[in-house]
Amino acid sequence: MTNVSDVNAMDVFGVIEKPSKEKTLEKYCVCISVGKNSDKYFYINSQHREMYDDFGIKASDYDFLEHDSYIGCSEVQILDKNRFHRKLGTLKHKDMLKILNKIRNSECIPEVEKEVLVSELEDWLENYTKNKLTATFNKR
Repeated sequence: MTNVSDVNAMDVFGVIEKPSKEKTLEKYCVCISVGKNSDKYFYINSQHREMYDDFGIKASDYDFLEHDSYIGCSEVQILDKNRFHRKLGTLKHKDMLKILNKIRNSECIPEVEKEVLVSELEDWLENYTKNKLTATFNKR
């Protein structure tokens, strides 16, 4: 697991542990902004809450999850990444695309913010996909 001081622009869709008011509760967040000052996140919740416009992710897909969880996509959180404990991993491509579609279709996120997020994440995903394809091709 990565120290928070190592978090950088490549941590888009990275899952980070955040300290909680309750010492026994770990709170996980997903970074949804691009750049060195990435500070926009969605929370990962242990329970489905329709009001959060969430979708499920499987514990079997992620080593850091103890149980199936839900990414709440209705409210963009602005968080100080210096307060995070550590990076836990990165979302799978299928879940990255689900977040992008949730943002694109959101009725809760202001239009201006939505346009910026969608544009940045689409560009980032395009480069991410190209890099993965190039790496796979070069392994042959």
